[in-house]
Amino acid sequence: MTKKRTTHKRTAKKSSVRSNRQSSFRKYIIPFVLKAVGLSIGVAFVFLLFVYLGVFGRLPSKDDLSQINNDIASEVYTEDGVLMGKYYYQNRMSIENKVISQHAKNALVATEDKRFFQHKGLDLLSLGRVVVKTILFRDKAQGGGSTISQQLAKNLYPRKQYGPFTMLVNKSREIFVASRIEEVYSKEEILSLYLNTVPFGEDVYGIEAASLRFFSKHSSDLEAKEAAVLVGMLAANTAYNPRLNPKRSTKRRNIVLDRMTEFGFLNEKESAELKQSDLGLAYHKIDHNTGIAPYFREMIRKEALRILEDEYGEHYDLYKDGLKIYTTIDPTLQEYAEEAVQQHMAVLQREFKNHWKNRDPWKMQPSVFSQALHASQRYKSLKAAGKTEDEILAKMKELTRMRIFAYPEEKDVNLSPLDSVKHYLKILNTGFMVMDPHSGKVLSWVGGVNHKYFQYDHVTSRRQVGSTFKPIVYTAALLDGMKPCEYISNERRVYEDYDNWSPTNSDGMHLGYYSMKGGLTHSVNTITAEVMMRTGVDKVLNLAERMGVQSKLPAVPSLSLGAGEISLQEMLTVYTCFANRGSKVVPFGLLRIEDKTGKVLYEHTPAVKGFPVLDSQTADLMNYMLRGVVENGTGRGLKTTYGLNSQIAGKTGTTQDNADGWFIGYTPNLLAGAWVGAESPVVHFRSTALGQGAHMALPIYGLFMKKVERNPAYDKYTNRRFPTLESDLLAMVDCADYSENDPDRSFFDIFRSGKERPDSLSLKDWRGIQKEEREQRKDQRKGLLNRMKDLFRKKD
Repeated sequence: MTKKRTTHKRTAKKSSVRSNRQSSFRKYIIPFVLKAVGLSIGVAFVFLLFVYLGVFGRLPSKDDLSQINNDIASEVYTEDGVLMGKYYYQNRMSIENKVISQHAKNALVATEDKRFFQHKGLDLLSLGRVVVKTILFRDKAQGGGSTISQQLAKNLYPRKQYGPFTMLVNKSREIFVASRIEEVYSKEEILSLYLNTVPFGEDVYGIEAASLRFFSKHSSDLEAKEAAVLVGMLAANTAYNPRLNPKRSTKRRNIVLDRMTEFGFLNEKESAELKQSDLGLAYHKIDHNTGIAPYFREMIRKEALRILEDEYGEHYDLYKDGLKIYTTIDPTLQEYAEEAVQQHMAVLQREFKNHWKNRDPWKMQPSVFSQALHASQRYKSLKAAGKTEDEILAKMKELTRMRIFAYPEEKDVNLSPLDSVKHYLKILNTGFMVMDPHSGKVLSWVGGVNHKYFQYDHVTSRRQVGSTFKPIVYTAALLDGMKPCEYISNERRVYEDYDNWSPTNSDGMHLGYYSMKGGLTHSVNTITAEVMMRTGVDKVLNLAERMGVQSKLPAVPSLSLGAGEISLQEMLTVYTCFANRGSKVVPFGLLRIEDKTGKVLYEHTPAVKGFPVLDSQTADLMNYMLRGVVENGTGRGLKTTYGLNSQIAGKTGTTQDNADGWFIGYTPNLLAGAWVGAESPVVHFRSTALGQGAHMALPIYGLFMKKVERNPAYDKYTNRRFPTLESDLLAMVDCADYSENDPDRSFFDIFRSGKERPDSLSLKDWRGIQKEEREQRKDQRKGLLNRMKDLFRKKD
């Protein structure tokens, strides 16, 4: 009995303690918890209110969101609409929702936000999953729980730092912005906005730019497996990059395909087949150094900036306003030009390397190397770091792994920075430009051998032009009354009034006599110099300016041999005067600029007939003589080596010490020119056989024209003939190029006019008078012969 009472007392005591605890819990703990929860909710509410009110930065309004204006790259196109390249801060292309592949939209929804069409910007189920699995159980595979609308908000308004509250503030802002986005845009519009803004790595933004980069096609043409690759990249741009990590990319693509199948966008059979296929990568990178005609695009960039600033002030930004820029470039001719340059320059560089072997071309002028060394980026960096000259040189002699340009492409080598400077000093470079001489349209433009390594444009740079200047001299002589068949002694002369200047011929021969046209055909220096002296330096200078030379030229006799420094672009302008039968046409490359809506901001106004500089007869005579250069003179390799069938006129050019090689050639409808040389004129071939324009530059033209002739679409450039010379003009060029004796010294000298053209008479009128005089002399000679015959005739 006692035992039972004791047990009962203990039970009662325990019950009392429990009751007290419960009472205490209800009295203290529950209120505390409720207060804590209430306080947390209150703090959260106040925090969210602060975010909403803009304490951590103003939230975009609905009006702001309705006028979303992402940076969009401006695009450069060829005349027929082929994309050449872009100008941008961010490589982004924006396209309409209706042209985005449905596969891309399906893959995005299935992978990133399966309840996209049910929620209003915030998916509470996904958010709860993140809180439980990601935060509590540390399961990072669950992802961030952000909806597509929230991710769009993050893309549009990048996250900022807010100290310890960074994540909370950014997430809260994105929820509010996503909610407003859902109120402003439809679900389809949100998908379009997202796919146009999302980054894909490699400085690529938007599905269109990514599709062109990785699959060389528009996003409207993406197949399901390709769309799955691109959407798979969104989880980690670099990790799932199909070019850098193809295995990871394939695995991630297959996960996306599985999710597309799970939500009914693909059937099981389709999915299984696609997962067994390869990535189908067709990588094509277009940046500032790649794509079609990068040197030309840089020229167009500068011109477009100038036009936009002059016409619209700061209203348009070339790098973010999505402008469309249309140019005159023919993509096929550009391809031919680039192929010709690469083919010839690779061969020429090997010749140059074998020519010098391990010797340095600048040995006699070491300052050339010293200047290049001090201009190198590595030297400047070490100098800026406070290193002494000895320390810099020691550092630059150390071997290092680097990527260099070496024909036919880049390669990775172990090389010292010092030797890399020498390497680039020995690289030969080029400029090559093709244009329509009648309209002025630039059809192709190659400013160098590689834009990444050599950004100096050799179409616009100035170098000594050599014998390509000679046609200006001969044209001035024709205008001054000299005749194509006027013979000049090939002797070496000393011009005492010009510091005893004494030009010599490259072959060292100074015998016989050349007709004026023969002097041009065979590019004879002594003849050209004498033609210049008889015509006058000032007349040649004035004509050069009228024909298109803008560079400052020296008023010296050596100008006749090309001592002046002129750009290739200027020289082609000069030659339009010949091809266009007397009218100068200035080359241009920019056709029009449109804004992103298609509004025309600028349009080129073409010149109707060009600018008259020469009369058509003088131009025809020059065309005839310059055709002789190709058929019988220094340009005959176009026929003998390259087998060109087109009727071509042109001129080679070689400067002192073979520093520059030139060739300018043209058919009646197509004009092109090439320059070849090293960055420093000190670096050159030692022999004229290798360093002359016929060997250095002419092959580029020959290879290019060979491709053009094979394309029937370009018959308009290759199957046209120059106008036939009128009979009186034909008589003026009816003479031999060379004679051992002076053909002008004959019995009939007494009947030669010997008169100069009066300034008051035009060349056309003067030629009419000359024609009449020739007929009179012909009758006089005929009458004299008849009288002489009568003297010896037997009398009846």
